[in-house]
Amino acid sequence: MTKRTVVPGEEVAVAEEYMPDRGTYEYDGKIYSALAGELELDKENMVARVQAANPINLLKSGDSVFCRVTDVRPAMAICEIIGTEGKDRAITGETSATIHISKLSSEYVQEVGKEMRPGDLVRAKVIQTVPSVQLSTQEPHFGVVKALCKKCRSPLVCQGRSLRCDPCERVENRKLADDYGDVHF
Repeated sequence: MTKRTVVPGEEVAVAEEYMPDRGTYEYDGKIYSALAGELELDKENMVARVQAANPINLLKSGDSVFCRVTDVRPAMAICEIIGTEGKDRAITGETSATIHISKLSSEYVQEVGKEMRPGDLVRAKVIQTVPSVQLSTQEPHFGVVKALCKKCRSPLVCQGRSLRCDPCERVENRKLADDYGDVHF
């Protein structure tokens, strides 16, 4: 296997010898790089591919993501995905997602609005990407990681399984992640 660094538009092989694969394309009998990255000429399978130096961040099932709740309906929370946990790059593609009431908790949930509120920052697991992005917070590590008081918008502090607002002394409930308050961006 031959490897070297290439840039977009660079001729990397001839179509008579290799087939284009990931990160390459064929034009007029020649194979060109579509990405900046490392060229791999696979002589066993006779394909030319380029592994991106800085790959795009596409959502896939099983990813752990952070999202902000934008709206709450009786049977679902609508979220805007902010990023993938452990990756610095912005998400490429659809960032709007929903958490259905049946995927909110492993326990019975009567109403989504009692577990999540608009503005809450949530860690969730991607369970579907096509035709729409669906998330789940059923596992203990997933759920609200930061929330603000409904009345005064001060940060809520975890007290057992509830959240407390120190300035106005309100107590609120959410579906909390096991590390609520310890997540830093």
